[in-house]
Amino acid sequence: MKNLLNFLIEANKLKEMPRTGWVLMGVKKPESITGHVFRLLVITWLMSEKAGLNVERAMKIALFHDLGEVYAGDATPLDYYGGLSRKKKKDKKLLMKWVRLSKEEKEKRARAKTKKEKKAFLKLTKNLEPKLKNEIHSHWYDYEKRMSKEARFVKQLDKIETLLQSIEYFGSDNTTGGTSWWEGTKEIVEDPLLLDFLVVIQRRLYRRYRRFFGEKIKVSKTFKKREKELIHILDFLLEIGKLKHMPRLYWTIRGVKKPETVAGHIFTLTLMAWLFGTPQKRILKMEKLLKMSLIHEISAVYTGDSTPYDIILRKSKGKERKILKRWTRLSRKEKMRKFIDDFKKERKAFKRLSTRLKGSSGKEVFKLWHEYRTRSSAEGRFLSQLNVMAVLLQALSYEGQDKKFSAVPIWEWALEISDNETNLKLMDEMKKKFYK
Repeated sequence: MKNLLNFLIEANKLKEMPRTGWVLMGVKKPESITGHVFRLLVITWLMSEKAGLNVERAMKIALFHDLGEVYAGDATPLDYYGGLSRKKKKDKKLLMKWVRLSKEEKEKRARAKTKKEKKAFLKLTKNLEPKLKNEIHSHWYDYEKRMSKEARFVKQLDKIETLLQSIEYFGSDNTTGGTSWWEGTKEIVEDPLLLDFLVVIQRRLYRRYRRFFGEKIKVSKTFKKREKELIHILDFLLEIGKLKHMPRLYWTIRGVKKPETVAGHIFTLTLMAWLFGTPQKRILKMEKLLKMSLIHEISAVYTGDSTPYDIILRKSKGKERKILKRWTRLSRKEKMRKFIDDFKKERKAFKRLSTRLKGSSGKEVFKLWHEYRTRSSAEGRFLSQLNVMAVLLQALSYEGQDKKFSAVPIWEWALEISDNETNLKLMDEMKKKFYK
């Protein structure tokens, strides 16, 4: 358990690492690496099912692919323009263009990147048990070398997710840099389904600027049949992308200066679901567990983030500091009322989100949320308790950074809700680690 905890602490540093390309482009408060991984996981899930691939394998590849960046740093083609500033007119013109390198230069950079990340992965996983270590390494190596169908698919989706983020930051005007990522994406995408998805992105988000793309992308024979479905997926992805920049309310009300985002928290829980769910695969379905982790809090897109303190803080203006020093002590009646209120709000939000997806995907998202919220399945019960461990781990990190911050209320919550062996052992290890 000690080695698992240390692994999580290191991996969690990715929440505070902004993606390099956006920093170079002058984006204020850019997404973190975990924000990118969060939406990549969601698009991997949805598209892998449509493509008939091994969804669990594809999701694991997406989950692990950037873990090495905690030590290796985030690499971007824009590193080629190192030292340039978007504030300078000459530099800005260069930064708005896609980096065009020779085949030899690309291969050289790819080899250097792989070597650096391999070293980082070995360092990050050196104390994990062989089974977990080998699973991370094999999926990462598969991704780097694109050996499996799933790895090649995720590699293309990685580009598409970044393209969507570039549009969200810069728009689709060729004078602001929002079109430069298109060239890099089109260069690598070859799967028929994903080419169709690029056409949907082009028509929906680049409608006024088609003349900047040159030749049109050829659509598949089934494009007309699945166009509406792909439009719904795009709309869904754009909505949940807001969670990348939504700070968790639990930390903001406590005065944390750089709080984790909702997407960052979801990343941590998904990684923990794999880490602690793997030994229990006889009773837990891993694919279902990963999916449930991803969607458990996406209702925040419409409801906003919530905390267990909401019902008390509404009644106690001016006494917030005093209240936040302890865990919320609600009567059984108050707990039930809060659960029902929250459940109704979240259900409304999930129905709104799931209708964007339509069909089986929308129904699956809603069903997974319902199981999690009502704890009506083995995965739902396991994940609802593990979620508290993710919150506690983050609280202990903040407590170590700020002497005024106290994790005591979260300890009380964790002790109140935990009754499985995983949580109890993990809490014991946390005490040893953070209270030496």
